[in-house]
Amino acid sequence: LLVRGSRKVLGLQGRDKAAAMTKNLSEAENAVLGAVGGWIDVTLLQATNYWKNAAQQGLPFETNPKVLYRGYFANCLNNGSCVMMQFAGTGIIQKLMARGENRPLTNIEQIGAAFSSGYLSGFVCGPIELAMIQQQRKGGSLGGTASNLIAGGPSIVMRGTLGICLREGIYCGGFLGLMPVLRQAVQTKYPDMSEDQARLAAALMGGPLCSMLSHPPDTFKSCMQGDIERAKFGSMKETCDVLVKERGIASLWAGAPWRIFRQLCAMMIFDKCASQLSRMLFPYRFE
Repeated sequence: LLVRGSRKVLGLQGRDKAAAMTKNLSEAENAVLGAVGGWIDVTLLQATNYWKNAAQQGLPFETNPKVLYRGYFANCLNNGSCVMMQFAGTGIIQKLMARGENRPLTNIEQIGAAFSSGYLSGFVCGPIELAMIQQQRKGGSLGGTASNLIAGGPSIVMRGTLGICLREGIYCGGFLGLMPVLRQAVQTKYPDMSEDQARLAAALMGGPLCSMLSHPPDTFKSCMQGDIERAKFGSMKETCDVLVKERGIASLWAGAPWRIFRQLCAMMIFDKCASQLSRMLFPYRFE
């Protein structure tokens, strides 16, 4: 009993350090973690992103790696910069919430800081993801695609941005807010469970929930960004009306299985970067 109690105390201490990850690190250190996590995510799971986008737009299923990894560099830039900003932004907002006090954040503060950071990151990542989707649909180089989009003006460059802001707010609120809260709750209830086991359990609980909530705005965004000519999809409301009329309400969750699978994996990747890679790269922050 004494040994078990000691393990529980040590586990709680470790979780306190992990929960304070973004608040303890500098903005640059948080950005490094985000960039690494975003690159790993894209490299391992690019195909699932293509299949999700294709299902949302009603395109045929594809297995050719040359097609699946079309837009890979744009996606690396998008995901790496997006997650980098979310890690750094969450840390800044958490510090503002703490007001200089050395205290653990409440669950609401943790999730709220992550959601806010994710939402704001969408304004930067929206145009990058637009370039990726246009490459996936039409091919061509990243530079050429970007030049064509910029020539279309702000209305083209920012197309679908509100959808990605909502998606990233919910998604970031999940992996940097809800995920640590759930992992801590699991480890508190089951102190003998390893951190990786608790991480998997937390991902299985929080991943599908966040995916299902954030999928409709992601669907609107994919359809709008795939159709910059507005031949079929206009505003977000018009896009919703077209999808529901043609394919029913279930079309708002088209491609959801691919996204749920990807986000389960990504949430574990990002949480591992936050709780373990942070301690490996910046051990002096957790002394």
